Amino acid sequence: MASAPSAEALPPKPGSPIYDELFHPTYRFEELPSPWPASKQGVDTPSYQLGWLIRVKAGCVRVPSDFAPWCNEVVLPRWAELGFDTPENRRDGITTPDVRLYGDHHILLTIADNFYKGLPPMRQPEVRERLLRQAWEVFGLNPKHAKAEKLRWFRFPAPRNTLKKPVTYPHIYCEAIHVLPPWITEMLDGSWKKRIPLKLTPGAQRMYEWQREYIAHLAASEAEQQEDADVSNSSGSTTASDS
Repeated sequence: MASAPSAEALPPKPGSPIYDELFHPTYRFEELPSPWPASKQGVDTPSYQLGWLIRVKAGCVRVPSDFAPWCNEVVLPRWAELGFDTPENRRDGITTPDVRLYGDHHILLTIADNFYKGLPPMRQPEVRERLLRQAWEVFGLNPKHAKAEKLRWFRFPAPRNTLKKPVTYPHIYCEAIHVLPPWITEMLDGSWKKRIPLKLTPGAQRMYEWQREYIAHLAASEAEQQEDADVSNSSGSTTASDS
């Protein structure tokens, strides 16, 4: 009977020191992560997303079902209207901007990923500059806040110690310092749909709204439990250091 493989023979798991050494939780804009799909020392490369973090109140980002309609109805048309569906972008593998969750306290505005076809062109400074300009225009960002030095490649899924607490990575907006841009506020509270109604059947619309209310209720309950836990725990906030 064959013996079980030793711990040394098993591939490192996400979150382990060896895994984090192979694939850092974050990289700076000019540092490119390993391409995906591929492997490194026999370990599958994880997905990375390049973007800016926005810190928001806990609980209000727990409605990911709102992000896809917002991107479809707001971001993609704006991308087309600004003329960014260009041969240069298609050749360089530049993707349209998107929005993702990064734990309970953060929204990540993504502008690129580590897909193997799009990663090599980003070694060129002119491609990175074009990527920045397009993201500023599509998202309506202020370059004074959305600086290149605040961009990070974030590994997904997010490390566990970033999921429940604010992290130490740089933010382009922070609830305690800056007022969130109106388009971010509209995305979070769903008011953008008053200007651009969702193209859903009545039944799908009812299910969508029910799901949104239910997830918001769960988020509020979890936030209350987390606050109670924080009061009883005096060990301080868990943070993640920058790479």
